[in-house]
Amino acid sequence: MKINVKNIPVDGEDLQGSEPATIMDFADPVVTFEHDVEYRVHVQIQNNAVLVAGTLATPVTLHCSRCLKSFQHSITVKEFVVHRELQGEDFVDLTDNLREDIILELPQRALCQIDCQGLCPVCGKDLNEGVCQCNLSRGDLRWQTLDQIKLK
Repeated sequence: MKINVKNIPVDGEDLQGSEPATIMDFADPVVTFEHDVEYRVHVQIQNNAVLVAGTLATPVTLHCSRCLKSFQHSITVKEFVVHRELQGEDFVDLTDNLREDIILELPQRALCQIDCQGLCPVCGKDLNEGVCQCNLSRGDLRWQTLDQIKLK
């Protein structure tokens, strides 16, 4: 997002629009940006600096960390704020700031639904579609070998 600071009035200006998904430049197989990044910002010149504040929004395709299915998730940055000193330039490029704030809003563990059951660890069946026929012990598998020890 490039802003022409020479055209900003003294009391500021509201800008809205979109940037193409290609600005995200994010190479991750489980996170895909396919849609434009929408923005609504207020730009103001303060002394020798530019202040930009507003919101960003974009849908993103993620893979569920439990069942591995793809799903759409909306990313919204409610408080996008950038304060940058001006050094004689006519344009300010905020693309890096925009990209960073959106990436920081990505969930650490993406879930397609809050109660996703995931996959069976034995056969790999999606447990959201029904139970499988595997015989899973419900105990803690980390203690399984110690549980088999026969004591006198």
